[in-house]
Amino acid sequence: MTLLVEVMEHPLDPAYEDAARRRVTGERERSRGLERALVGVLAVALGVGVVVAARDLRAPAEVTTEARTVLIEEIQTRSGENDVLAETNVDLAAEISDLQEAALERSDPQLVAQLQRLGVASGSSPVHGPGLVIGLTDSDRALAEPDEHPEERVQDADLQVVVNGLWAAGAEAITINGTRVTAISAIRTAGQAILVDLVPLSPPYEVAAIGNTQDLRTRLARTPAAGHLAVLRDQYGIGTSVTVHNDLRMSGASPASLSYAQPVGTTQGGDEQ
Repeated sequence: MTLLVEVMEHPLDPAYEDAARRRVTGERERSRGLERALVGVLAVALGVGVVVAARDLRAPAEVTTEARTVLIEEIQTRSGENDVLAETNVDLAAEISDLQEAALERSDPQLVAQLQRLGVASGSSPVHGPGLVIGLTDSDRALAEPDEHPEERVQDADLQVVVNGLWAAGAEAITINGTRVTAISAIRTAGQAILVDLVPLSPPYEVAAIGNTQDLRTRLARTPAAGHLAVLRDQYGIGTSVTVHNDLRMSGASPASLSYAQPVGTTQGGDEQ
């Protein structure tokens, strides 16, 4: 009976009754307006915080920028010092060679002539003579956006193919951007740079070869290097050129240090067998 009386006197749930009362008095609208204002303020604050955080993350830190500048200056300084030392080394090597030849010429001229021929063949002696220069440069798109078109940049494999083709065509001496290439030279990529015996090179690349110019051109056209150059030019837009020079000058390579190769007839320690 009590339950029936309660239902008759209070037909609505207290929560619904309270909501109806607020709706009648307008209290709910005021509450909703306050909630919307708070949500708007929070959204603006969150947006400002995100923008500030993104800007701080993308902006380079002052300390990082200064450290990078110091490193760049240090690299430039060391590179300049390395170039000076390399030139000094070449001059000293030439001076030593001249002194050796002068000392040997008085006692054994034939040995001097043999050493000169071996120096040319091994690449350790400076040489000059007629020859060809094959130029390779990255495509225009790769020069403008190198990261977007890596396939249109000159690769280490391209230089390897050209060098092998020139050797097969009868070249007697070869350089890449002035660096002498020998029988044990390594042409490879490290990061974004192409190295020849640990010497970094940058485009455009010039592969120079000394030899009979007519024979070099004719024989090079019969090697895979000719087709490879055509593919680079036609499919990838890489610039290629072949020019004839009457007198090319090349410096000698640094003397190689052999650890395991020994003359036939000697043991590992150098004793004769």
